[in-house]
Amino acid sequence: MRISITICTAATLLCLLFVRTDSSPATNETPLNAIELLTVFSGENAKQFAPYFRYSVDSKIVAVEIHAVGMETTIERYTGDEEAWHAVNNILRIKTADGFEGVSGVDTYYQGGFSDEHFHALKDIAGDMVDLQSMDPVEVSSMFAKERPELRNEVRASIDIALWDLAARKAGLPLHAMFGAKRNSIEAYASLPFYESLPEYVEAVNQYSKFGFTTFKFHVWGSIDKDLPLVKLVQQTFVDSPYRFAIDLESVYGIEDALELGKQLDEGLFLSFEAPINDELLAQYADLRGKLETHIIPAGYTVYSPEFIRQAIEIGAWDAGRFDATVVGGISDALELLIIANEAGLPIDIQSWGHSLAQAANLHLMLANNRTPYFEAPMPKEAYEFGMKNGNLLERGRAVALERPGLGIEVDWDRLPAADFYMSLK
Repeated sequence: MRISITICTAATLLCLLFVRTDSSPATNETPLNAIELLTVFSGENAKQFAPYFRYSVDSKIVAVEIHAVGMETTIERYTGDEEAWHAVNNILRIKTADGFEGVSGVDTYYQGGFSDEHFHALKDIAGDMVDLQSMDPVEVSSMFAKERPELRNEVRASIDIALWDLAARKAGLPLHAMFGAKRNSIEAYASLPFYESLPEYVEAVNQYSKFGFTTFKFHVWGSIDKDLPLVKLVQQTFVDSPYRFAIDLESVYGIEDALELGKQLDEGLFLSFEAPINDELLAQYADLRGKLETHIIPAGYTVYSPEFIRQAIEIGAWDAGRFDATVVGGISDALELLIIANEAGLPIDIQSWGHSLAQAANLHLMLANNRTPYFEAPMPKEAYEFGMKNGNLLERGRAVALERPGLGIEVDWDRLPAADFYMSLK
């Protein structure tokens, strides 16, 4: 699950950790533009992509569209003690003087109803986008972080991802090819919403296994008295099956309950224990990890920065890190975080819950990062494909590479106004 919450600015904190000495940075230097970043991440010189990030009057942004789209079919709870979350798919479309366009989709989540907060934040800087004198997403992200520090990371992500999509479209390549991807598909797990009763969880596993899934993630009550019986029931029901499971506690447990539930998870079938406690409690995470066999991963939404990852690595807090490109500030920031994690050999569980555009942005990163083992597929999947002509990324339990240029998702612009909640700026 993803929560609309401010994350530490990765690009700014990176400046405290690295020093640049030449135009082809080593892995311990701060990439100052997209070509440097691609070169460090892929390990191969990316100078052939330079023309697609180059600014000129003939390639400048000349038009900005913003669409905020919400559907009642995606209103979900993720624990038993909270209100339902209303997902808004915030779609940004930029058009350039030379006839190209770039698109991004960033999901934001609200309790109590759909919100236009992200829409208006983008609207307020639409003029700034038109005035940009750089088409390089790394340079633009750094500029906005310095000159508009009030912008939420999700807002910067909207702009950053659209610029990456634009460059890849100009190159005629899917984004994962730009990143140096070594695979064209990845195993997906069915990420299930919260259900009210134990039988519903069992029924959901049986239902979604028909689509080729063999791994499933549960969003549960957040109470040891209710979550523990579910884990035991799953272990009893599916003991002789090929199915495996993960559980997400949304950071609501204390350390004692987390340890108790974790010991039951260790009895079998469960692969990972997500967000058992508050992400900031790194020492407690390390203690929990030392006592359990099931893999421990954080939520990845409350605190995420290069400094935070390094601290977690040093203390041995997690078996894998976790974040979402649309939450940490965009693809540029995500690549920087992946570089740090890969240098330390830390797997990253890149989150992909959300609508198709957000899923696609994260999938392209996964295909280029071999230390990411799974794609998180939100269920019911059709609900998150609204307004897209090719929103399905799945084939028989695997997320498959999109081969169209850029993100690879084609928006059905005429369909968007039919949403239950809709706002637009054209």
